[in-house]
Amino acid sequence: MDNKSELLSVALEAVKAAEAVIFKYLKTGFSTELKADLSPVTIADKEAEAIIRQTITEHFPDHTFFGEEGGTVSLENHRGYTWIIDPIDGTKNFVRRNPLFGTLLALMHDGELVIGITNMPLFNELMYAEKGQGAFLNDQPVRVTEITSLDDAYLSHGSLKYFVELDQASTLLKLASEVRQARGIGDVWSYHLLAQGKIDIMIEPKCKLWDIAASKVIVEEAGGKMTQLDGQPIGAHTTSAVATNGKLHATIVNQFGSSTAFS
Repeated sequence: MDNKSELLSVALEAVKAAEAVIFKYLKTGFSTELKADLSPVTIADKEAEAIIRQTITEHFPDHTFFGEEGGTVSLENHRGYTWIIDPIDGTKNFVRRNPLFGTLLALMHDGELVIGITNMPLFNELMYAEKGQGAFLNDQPVRVTEITSLDDAYLSHGSLKYFVELDQASTLLKLASEVRQARGIGDVWSYHLLAQGKIDIMIEPKCKLWDIAASKVIVEEAGGKMTQLDGQPIGAHTTSAVATNGKLHATIVNQFGSSTAFS
């Protein structure tokens, strides 16, 4: 996209700065710590988030931040500009040098998500979208599919253990038997595939807003749709997500959304 706004241009600069941090630690090595919830965090996560905040603050000193690794602001009755950061989505993959990780950055303005960037350094895939401007992969426009039947649909999903925890494993298995292809790829790359029209459905039974905020903007600017699994809008208290090409959305929500596990 040639006519990038200043907001998007600065955000892309921040994400590329984080990429340099990530490559530095992939080359030199790093140690891993466990957070209170026993999920891993590395110095690369912390420094990548720090450089994103620094880059944005230099241009927009009055903007606030909501990040996985740093302090957060309240998004209730949100006003102004807040950047939502996940410096390394898929830290477990990053620790193992599995390429299925990426940097996620979204901008919320007065409660609405308006910019999304997802960068997967080891795949050389930089996706971005700004509300009303379409979605792009490495500066080339992308679009979801027009598929309307589950028989022709490709499905990706998050961790199976979370479906089991929510007593939704049988629902997932039923859906997997109805689509043409199902794979448990998970994390940010699935949204890259969806926005490009390479799959049609992505389901995450357990997530936080920073996991999916950027992808929501990208998927919807590519013509798709993203909600919680019960069909409710993505917001500050989001705990699940389903993204589709839009045409299959009601079908998926009807299968999963009736469960009290997602209410």
